[in-house]
Amino acid sequence: MRSYTMRIFSLIFLFSLSCSYGFSQERNIESSVLAKNIFAQLKLKQGDVNEELYVEKVLPNMKSQTVMVIPKYRKNEPDGYGNYYLELDAYIIIADNTNGKILYKYYEENAWTSDASRLSSITINTGLFNLNSETRAFGINVSYQGSSQPNPNHHTDLSLFVKSNQSLKKVLSNYTTETFGGEWDMKCVGEFEQVSSTIIVDKKRKTKNFNDLIIKDKITKTINTPVNDDCIEKETVSSKTLRLKFNGTEYK
Repeated sequence: MRSYTMRIFSLIFLFSLSCSYGFSQERNIESSVLAKNIFAQLKLKQGDVNEELYVEKVLPNMKSQTVMVIPKYRKNEPDGYGNYYLELDAYIIIADNTNGKILYKYYEENAWTSDASRLSSITINTGLFNLNSETRAFGINVSYQGSSQPNPNHHTDLSLFVKSNQSLKKVLSNYTTETFGGEWDMKCVGEFEQVSSTIIVDKKRKTKNFNDLIIKDKITKTINTPVNDDCIEKETVSSKTLRLKFNGTEYK
């Protein structure tokens, strides 16, 4: 049973690691050459920003521009258990790498909360989200991690943004693309479910001038029971597919 316990902890760790480090070539605030200039334009002090969650990345299809995710503190309070309760405003910026000017901006009050479900990482997803022949979106992945070992619970949400005049428009809001959760006795007995979503842009079908998004979910359910001195794992895998359509404002 000890080996199985280690397997569960390894699975939780690997899921958390994939959420935190799934996208390469990102820069943090310490390695940024743009942050100080952008903060000045937004009238922010560095202390106003959660430095651990700040991230930026050069757009691969527009290497003269950088996407910046700036989580601004709204609340930052100790919760009495050695952790902090956070409410964060979101600044999503595209800046010019040459002169450091803000080209496009999105702002949302109280966009993210970190409490018992801790906001563990923010990453920038520059996958091939070609919504039509002229519009390519980029994504922001926000990952949360639960603190309970008997009831592990982790998930990642994806939002998609497109350029619109001098602003950024959110066209997909906090769509959950990865979950892992369950309950167990910390020895063997327990049930878990993991759902991993793959997003495919359907170039053959459009709604309101944007390609539909096909979501393919892989659902893995695991039930563990003790038999003699062993822990028996029964795993079932299923799948489902759904379609998101653009309604003129966002994908639903």
